[in-house]
Amino acid sequence: MAVKERRGRRSKRRSWKHYYELQAKLKEIIEDVNFSVSAVIVEGKSDEEALRAAGLKSPVVRFSSSGMPVFAFIEDVVAGYRGCTVLVLVDFDREGDDLAERISQELEEGGVRVQRMFRQEIVKLLAREGILRIEEMSTLRKRASI
Repeated sequence: MAVKERRGRRSKRRSWKHYYELQAKLKEIIEDVNFSVSAVIVEGKSDEEALRAAGLKSPVVRFSSSGMPVFAFIEDVVAGYRGCTVLVLVDFDREGDDLAERISQELEEGGVRVQRMFRQEIVKLLAREGILRIEEMSTLRKRASI
């Protein structure tokens, strides 16, 4: 069964081994995140659950669950994490990229360091598989076990 990508193209037929290796690489990145950041900012509960299932142990701050407008959410994060390093890990679609960039810039202006490299690595790993949402990360595990 070929995996259909979101951009309308079909990817090559991939084996369970391919997905197992991707899952292992993702786990490696998540382990690095655990040791490098004070918190991970995600959109919602399902994103947090997917990251926890992938091995995330760092504290998580949920944006959409906060019910706050962006500016208030950023002020709240700045108050709690000024001088610390955070990872903004929202979805990888255009809207998510824009949100990640806005939050990152405003956090940095407030004195919070933003770790951007891990987001880029995760985007590169998942987007080529057609996975553009954090909560869909678990599909790698499912594909690896087929």
